[in-house]
Amino acid sequence: MKNSSSRHILRIVFFALLGMLLATNLLAARPINSGELFPEVPLPAPFEPSQQSYLGLSNSQPFTLSQVDANIVLVEILNVHCPHCVRQTTPYNKLYRKIEADPETRGRIKILGVAVANDDEAIDDFSVIYSVAFPVISDRHFKLHKALRAGPTPFSIYVLRNHTEEPFVVTDTHLGNDYKTDELFAYLKDLLTMDVSEFSSLPQDMEPEEELRPPQSEKEISQLVKNTFAGQGKNISSFRKLKLPSGRWVYTAILTRDGHTQPIFAEVANRSAICDICHSVHFFYIFDQTGRVLDFVPLHLTKYGNVEWDQTEIDHFSHRVIGKQLSDSWNFDPQTDAVTRATMTSAIIFDDLGHGHALLEELRQEKLLEP
Repeated sequence: MKNSSSRHILRIVFFALLGMLLATNLLAARPINSGELFPEVPLPAPFEPSQQSYLGLSNSQPFTLSQVDANIVLVEILNVHCPHCVRQTTPYNKLYRKIEADPETRGRIKILGVAVANDDEAIDDFSVIYSVAFPVISDRHFKLHKALRAGPTPFSIYVLRNHTEEPFVVTDTHLGNDYKTDELFAYLKDLLTMDVSEFSSLPQDMEPEEELRPPQSEKEISQLVKNTFAGQGKNISSFRKLKLPSGRWVYTAILTRDGHTQPIFAEVANRSAICDICHSVHFFYIFDQTGRVLDFVPLHLTKYGNVEWDQTEIDHFSHRVIGKQLSDSWNFDPQTDAVTRATMTSAIIFDDLGHGHALLEELRQEKLLEP
């Protein structure tokens, strides 16, 4: 890894080129990057008092990264079921030991793992099995993951501040495995000599949003939704795609169901994977005017090895979600809710359905549902 000065010069050159590429729309959206403030999202404190002490926390209450007693934090966004995240534990355990063994870095540089979509039990198993030396906490509901505009894991974020009362500023990020422990240690140690203003002055928020799209065309999906609506009733009319302020991809129609004429809705969901070797997640679900889920239809869902779900797996998962209310709690339980070898994909779907209550409220505000 280059020394800090040359690394900084290269980043300035990179951003100059970035501006040129953006002008031609050749680049898509990126996660949080150099110069941005690390978001102040509340995080659950580690259960172990020794890990709380390591982070500089006085109790088990939720905290934000700015409360961590350090000048530099390596925040590792991971998922315990991601094979590359598992492999990353060995070099980062080595890095942790190097930091703690050096008087210049001990106490000033910390490592914090944040496990996306994982509960405490899964994290405990992961930490024990792979002898993880640093704290790993849960981002079960994707709150930090979304604030970081993050996608696949493992995703490492290096943040710096010169004084403990200041917020952390991102100096760099790394997607995927990083086995160059000695070079990374040298870079983090170099950061201790740098002023945060060198990074906070870099350009921010330059890139457009990237829209995830399913493999099917919009015309194909529209017909598939309409056919699925037909399975829920008869005399379908007024089928259309809605234009909602949120931009959510939603269809509606009027049909006769249970002897009553009523509206029906479908949302098409497209989500990035949370593993760097996994495919993105695409599906739609049908719900009635009360917010009850009536059907679940995969567009592209995969499990380990990027093998598509078979009909038995689709039926199992459908059984877990059909009949539930969008306004209900959608806490994901990997023991009962996950398709085997598709835990991450299953968790993403539950998280998406967990935002169905906001869609219901938007439909009410648009006068498409009764208050």
